Amino acid sequence: MATQQGWTEDDVLRAIARGEIEVRRSARRKKTISVSKEVDTYVLSTPVRYSVELNIRSLTDLFNRLAARDHSSAADLVGLAEEMSERYFGGRLRPQSIRWVTNQNVSRWASTTTSTGDIRVSHRLQTVPRWVLETVVVHELAHLQIGPHSKEFHALADRHPRQADAKLYLDGFSAGEHFRRDR
Repeated sequence: MATQQGWTEDDVLRAIARGEIEVRRSARRKKTISVSKEVDTYVLSTPVRYSVELNIRSLTDLFNRLAARDHSSAADLVGLAEEMSERYFGGRLRPQSIRWVTNQNVSRWASTTTSTGDIRVSHRLQTVPRWVLETVVVHELAHLQIGPHSKEFHALADRHPRQADAKLYLDGFSAGEHFRRDR
């Protein structure tokens, strides 16, 4: 896909040709375009008459903005868990493994198996703002010490200062996903 320096116009066109970017045209969409990520594919939703070729410069800018906030690699997730453990738990809560998964149901953002120390994070969070993902990881790290959602657990998980903001963000994100599915 993109290079380390970001997307070029040729990168975008090649990714479309290879199917790494799927263009979905909709008669219901009149003016706007959007890009989302579905595991290993970007989905570009456009009006029926939208010309990718005529708009390649603005599309390239859009993909570069998306890439700037993308933290979807496995290494990024491991690094984030290490950073959050150091920052909020003095480095003592470390997962045995942490990875992206595609089998989390629509109401679950992540899960932890306390007996093995494994954390799984929904791929749907790959493009949320970093601070939102941080709160989810802190929440799951807290489960490594306290399993159930008790008062003590929340005191530990709420060490991230934007935990309440992230809950609001994720509630809206989830509502948007339901809206998109119901259309």
